Amino acid sequence: MQIPVRRLTLFVGFLGLAAGPLQGQQVRVGLSAFAGAYLPTNDLFDSVRLRPDTSSLIIFNLGQEPGLLVGGRLTVRFSRLSVEAEAGYAFASLDIPNAVVQAGANNDASVFLGSVNALYDVIRAAFSPLSIYLSGGLGIVARGGDFLDQFSGTTSLSLALGGGFRYGLSRTTFLRVDIRDYVSSFTPTARSGFEFDSKTQNDLIGTIGLEISLSPTQ
Repeated sequence: MQIPVRRLTLFVGFLGLAAGPLQGQQVRVGLSAFAGAYLPTNDLFDSVRLRPDTSSLIIFNLGQEPGLLVGGRLTVRFSRLSVEAEAGYAFASLDIPNAVVQAGANNDASVFLGSVNALYDVIRAAFSPLSIYLSGGLGIVARGGDFLDQFSGTTSLSLALGGGFRYGLSRTTFLRVDIRDYVSSFTPTARSGFEFDSKTQNDLIGTIGLEISLSPTQ
């Protein structure tokens, strides 16, 4: 199929305009480590048996507890625009009733959250090393633990939406505070083949960390 010359010219021109703002700008790479809070907002199950393939105790409104989150980021900066890969691991127990846990049920669980995001500085304070940005991207949310390992379908594709601020402590070191919402659909399947109703999940993370720039700011 032949591409019209006019359309091809317009497309090449658009690419040139898009690339123009990046020309002559120094690309900076940053590595950061962070810690913070994992805050799930929705239940995983409306009702589920403690052992899904038996007639064991039914637990209602089962979800995960808030927990500690640790992780890291790799950031490539083009002036106001940045591209960033993020990975975090949260220790977040299931909210199984205490009486059931004391009877021998294991409520240990964890969540891995990973995403690739675009960040854009919406505010750069004059005469200050402060920048405020919005972020958006795609990622995955993977849940595991003794109870959740009885199911398939516990890893979901996700949107990652959020924002934060970055404050320069020196030419190579920056303080970062970030909030992100991992929005996904949780649709587990028991070993028997029974598929539970899909439930939208909003997994919020709030983090504070240090970013080290591998190319110092000018």
